[in-house]
Amino acid sequence: MPHHTLDIEIERLVSTSTLECAPLTPVGEVVARMAERRCSSIVVMDQGRAVGIWTERDALALGEASDALTRPISALMSHPVLSLPGSTRLGDAVVHFKNQGIRHCLVVDDAERPLGMLTQTDLVMSHGAEFFLRTKAIDSVKLPQPVMIAPTTRLFDAMQTMRAGSLSAIVIRYVGDEYGILTERDIVRLAAANALGDTVASHATRPLRSLTRSQSLYAARQVLVENRIRHVGVLDDGGELVGLLSLADILSNIEYEYVHELQIALRERDEALLESAYHLKLADRVFQATLDGVMVTDLNGVIERVNPAFTQLTGYTQAEAIGRTPKMLSSGKQSAAFYQSLWRQLRENGGWKGEIWNRRKNGELYLEYLSISGIYGQHGRCTHYAAIFSDITQRRMDEERLNHLAMHDALTSLPNRTLFSERLKQAIARAKRAARRVAVMFIDLDRFKLINDTMGHGVGDEALKVIARRLKEAIRESDTVARLGGDEFTVIIEDVEDIRHVAQIAQALLNVVGQPIDAHGRTVFVTPSIGISIYPDDGIDRKQLLMQADRAMYEAKEEGKNNFRFFATQMTSSSMERITLESELRNALAAGEFRLHYQPVFDLRSGDIVSVEALLRWQHPTRGLLAPGAFITTAEESALIVPIGAWVLREACRQARIWMDEGFEFGRIAVNLSARQCRHAQFLHDLTTILSDAGVPPTRLQLELVESMAMTGNGVTESLLDELAQRGVSLAIDDFGTGYSSFIYLQTLPVDMLKVDRSFLAAIDGRRRDGTILRAMVAMAHSLGLTVVAEGVEQAEQVQFLREIGCDRGQGFFLARPVPAEQFRRVGIGAGEVR
Repeated sequence: MPHHTLDIEIERLVSTSTLECAPLTPVGEVVARMAERRCSSIVVMDQGRAVGIWTERDALALGEASDALTRPISALMSHPVLSLPGSTRLGDAVVHFKNQGIRHCLVVDDAERPLGMLTQTDLVMSHGAEFFLRTKAIDSVKLPQPVMIAPTTRLFDAMQTMRAGSLSAIVIRYVGDEYGILTERDIVRLAAANALGDTVASHATRPLRSLTRSQSLYAARQVLVENRIRHVGVLDDGGELVGLLSLADILSNIEYEYVHELQIALRERDEALLESAYHLKLADRVFQATLDGVMVTDLNGVIERVNPAFTQLTGYTQAEAIGRTPKMLSSGKQSAAFYQSLWRQLRENGGWKGEIWNRRKNGELYLEYLSISGIYGQHGRCTHYAAIFSDITQRRMDEERLNHLAMHDALTSLPNRTLFSERLKQAIARAKRAARRVAVMFIDLDRFKLINDTMGHGVGDEALKVIARRLKEAIRESDTVARLGGDEFTVIIEDVEDIRHVAQIAQALLNVVGQPIDAHGRTVFVTPSIGISIYPDDGIDRKQLLMQADRAMYEAKEEGKNNFRFFATQMTSSSMERITLESELRNALAAGEFRLHYQPVFDLRSGDIVSVEALLRWQHPTRGLLAPGAFITTAEESALIVPIGAWVLREACRQARIWMDEGFEFGRIAVNLSARQCRHAQFLHDLTTILSDAGVPPTRLQLELVESMAMTGNGVTESLLDELAQRGVSLAIDDFGTGYSSFIYLQTLPVDMLKVDRSFLAAIDGRRRDGTILRAMVAMAHSLGLTVVAEGVEQAEQVQFLREIGCDRGQGFFLARPVPAEQFRRVGIGAGEVR
């Protein structure tokens, strides 16, 4: 619903650039600052608190004491300071000004901190008054006869007359019925110049701007706005001065209508009018507060106004800049033709924008983004130019750095996949023109994962940097070595004349990479497997060449690693199957072919469902529904497990949220976590985002990890598990008993559940020894405070045995099979019943 103008809060009208001073500031300095800023008031602040106010009206008393200008402002200020909360409605503020007889009021926030100063001018100039002002003539205002004095009157006498009559201005009548005016603002200006000892003749503003009394109050307000004055003379039909109209007169006369009549008439006005008023006020604040430099010039380029940011960016103060031209900022880096073109576009098109080098006052060069626009008057003629600029020197440096980062690997500084692809494209184009060959090498480090798992990522990263440096030094500068990610590198060899030369380079790379590496005081040995494809023999586009080199690399691995192979059309069937499967997996993620089935875990005592495990399935377009065993290894090896695992987490949390909204008490949703997911740098961030987007608390999530992953002794993994546990995520060791099975090490991990591998339960009928082992495992787990889940429950006798040995929970086909969410049964099993 649009808000009525009178209902807006006054904090949207006030100027945040309130003039302030300390209590001990001399009055002479106060009036100088008020004159310079053309402010009608100054707030006296003491330790962040407004303790007084001094206005232009108070300046009328300066003539009563000879030492007034040297006295501290605290001796002459008014106090306490009247204030209004920033949430006060505009209409209520109008009434407050009228009742208190004030022209200034401090606006404060809920903590009584000053937000700015609201003035009589702000109230009259607000757009809410326009409707009424257009319908009322000046003669509807009851104006007293203007108080007139002679030009020879001393300023001190004029000030006394104004103060005695509570006049904000006084009229000076010159010979020949010419009028001038002396205002409170003039008194402040003269006090700042220490010129109060003169007569009014030479200091009054003349002639007095006047309107006929038949004109509207809106016209009067516009004259006040356009001429930045607060008084206008009123003439009768014969041209005789019969009154002096001020902002106070307008505000006093419209008060009743402003509060009552307009409240009804303005409610139906378009909200755009309110926004326009707000934005006009905001524009003035922005001019003062914006971090961009702003400079306003006349048509000849002479500076008339600058903002504070201009001073901060260029070093030139307002006083130093006004009256000069922007040539003072010239760096000398742009030619005269550049500036001629700039001015030509400015005059022809009304604007110009672009980058330009300028020089600060201290001589420092800086790059700025400059936008110049023409400012047009009522008749459509350009009257001024406004230049807005910002210092983009640092941004340009950051852009260049980011461009480098976008095209290079952060760890090794080698070109990344994006830059590699672009360079390969260019190499192919050059080879095509010159009828030459290009070799593409795909390098994968053998068993590099073992280094990360056993020695830590610090050692692994240092080894990768050494290998990157060795690869780069082993090839020509005209060739390219890139890191695609992980332990995968690629090399582009151009201008190939003899394939044997490519083989020699590959052998050299095998030799340099295979040399011992000193990483953080530890000696590391790494060998590479290299696959090679040749343009145009093996392919004519980037994707095809890289894929063929990748296939050849797998051939090299299958033939013993630490060697190289050229791509051959007849690849082994196993390699083709693996490559095909990887390609299909990539497509499956994009095509939405993955599904989740859900299998409950039951409390073997109560029979209640205590958690639900999300199990991944692949709805293959030709092979039907596939279990993870058919594809998860390939997903792990190709790193596709990271985006697939993220999809599983997101989908499982989405379903959990649905069940929670439906009131289904399922306990926790359990999701399997792979080692590659844990090592992914964005895992915690992605997990937090997924939980937040789904609206699922961390306490409703359980992550299941295999033993080999949880018990590596890797500090990074342990830190991750600690962080997950602190967030309330339940951690379970899956398939326990198939790997390390170390209870000693287990007690150092923040896990709360063991899921015993199905093999222990499957053999209890034929081998009592396994039953004894299972019984001991349950007892040991309980002594560590862990909950035990038996996997693979497929017989009623197994359920009975598990209950006898005190196993807490069970999961298996006998209790419930994994099914899609829509087929999931939300009922438990009877505590004494086996189904």
